[in-house]
Amino acid sequence: MVDFPSLERQRLMAVTAALFTHGADTPELLHLWLHLETVTVVVRVAADWTFHITPDEPGESYAMQELDSRVDMVPASAEVFFVRHVGDRLVHVVEKFDTEVPAQCVGAEFIFETGSVVAQSFEGDLHLAGR
Repeated sequence: MVDFPSLERQRLMAVTAALFTHGADTPELLHLWLHLETVTVVVRVAADWTFHITPDEPGESYAMQELDSRVDMVPASAEVFFVRHVGDRLVHVVEKFDTEVPAQCVGAEFIFETGSVVAQSFEGDLHLAGR
């Protein structure tokens, strides 16, 4: 579990992405790691479609040859909205919960000095939107 107030006022230093590729398909964003000044957190959607933010470090890239798939750990591209805020301080994190199952986290808004990023679980995938 993350103590969200402990993340506030920390500068975003880098963003690492886990990209899932099956065969020759276009890579899909699987997880993101936000490297803050004193902690790294992973932003991900679990198998049960719940949204999680937890302290974690990215692992190594790996292949699943039997499935003709791979997961590559790479610096996030400019298309990932968080990258726009590298160098900015995180002001606040607001978790979003399911209206029908109030205990189930479905996303969060990350508010930076220069804007915000909404990350959410949608049909089991991680979706991002910049504001």
